[in-house]
Amino acid sequence: MYTLTHEGDKVGTTKLERGDPSKHAVSGAFNNIGGAKALAGWIKSIGGEEDAGVVFVVLNKEFSLVDPDENIVDFGDATLIAVPEGDEVFLDITGLSEDVYKTFFADHISAMDSDS
Repeated sequence: MYTLTHEGDKVGTTKLERGDPSKHAVSGAFNNIGGAKALAGWIKSIGGEEDAGVVFVVLNKEFSLVDPDENIVDFGDATLIAVPEGDEVFLDITGLSEDVYKTFFADHISAMDSDS
C-alpha cells in the first residue's frame, strides 16, 4: 500500500493497482477514513474543485506519497478524485520518471510484457 499525506497528516492509502508503463502513469482506488463524502468535503476545504458532482484536487508540494517502506515516490502530476454519489475515490498519477516507474511499479511493466 502507498500512503498519501498532506502537510504530514495521513490522507489515505492506495495500491495503485493500474498502470500504463508507456505513459509512466499509475492509478488506483483510494481508501480513506469516512469514504468519498468525507474526502470530498476535505478536498473542498483545501481548495479543491467540483465539476458535475466530482470533487478533485491537483496535488501540490504539500502532498507526499510513500511506499510501504517509507520511500518517497516522486511524481510530476497527480489528482485525488472523489465521487460522493458513487462512494468512489481514486488517485491518478502521471509524470513519473522512467526510473521511478521501474523502481516502484515494475509489476506493471512485467504485466504489460506478459500480455504481448
